[in-house]
Amino acid sequence: MTNITSKEQFERMLADEQAVLFLFFDWSGQAVVSLRLFESWVQEWRGLHPESSVAFYRLDPDAHPDTWRWVGEQARSETDNERGFGSVTWIRRGRSVAFVRYAAQVGKDELSRLTDEHFGHINAA
Repeated sequence: MTNITSKEQFERMLADEQAVLFLFFDWSGQAVVSLRLFESWVQEWRGLHPESSVAFYRLDPDAHPDTWRWVGEQARSETDNERGFGSVTWIRRGRSVAFVRYAAQVGKDELSRLTDEHFGHINAA
């Protein structure tokens, strides 16, 4: 997983064909729990799909305020707002195609299901 530390890295992530973005907030206990689950899921998922071109990223919007506009624009409804839970967004060329507000609540199976649904089913090796 790539930790986004600059505006340039953020822009490269937006240009990716298939990206999964985790939004992290160090002040949020829910985000810390969600990050642990997400990191474990990414490791397992990559092990099952070594040929996949899906890229995984982590972003702390508070550390990069210039990203907040994009983060806010991706919300489809009031319930889609991040609110510090540790959300996951599936992105195709800069546009959100799926969103979960609280990764720890939905679990690894749902993260895998949404990845398959939005990026095509990727068979295990």
